Amino acid sequence: MKSEFANIIVVASMLAVAGCASADREWVRDGTPGSEADQALAECKYEAQAATVTIGANERPGSWGGAVSEGIASGVVRGIDQAELEKSCMEAKGFRR
Repeated sequence: MKSEFANIIVVASMLAVAGCASADREWVRDGTPGSEADQALAECKYEAQAATVTIGANERPGSWGGAVSEGIASGVVRGIDQAELEKSCMEAKGFRR
């Protein structure tokens, strides 16, 4: 039980640090209106969510605490992967921050 609680604390700490470190800056491309950047970002977010939807879907933890900690960990991994995919997608479309 203690190790499961420790895992939850570690993951929660990682979430707090990741939340503080993220900076939402505008995506820009020369000669492109903001509405086009917003549309491109929406497309990239959709694609990133579709690509990461199965992360953690096949895991079967043995206890309630394990389920919670694995669920949180899967959410962190999914969020990190989505952010990286969104960034790569926007850069591939010629946008920069």
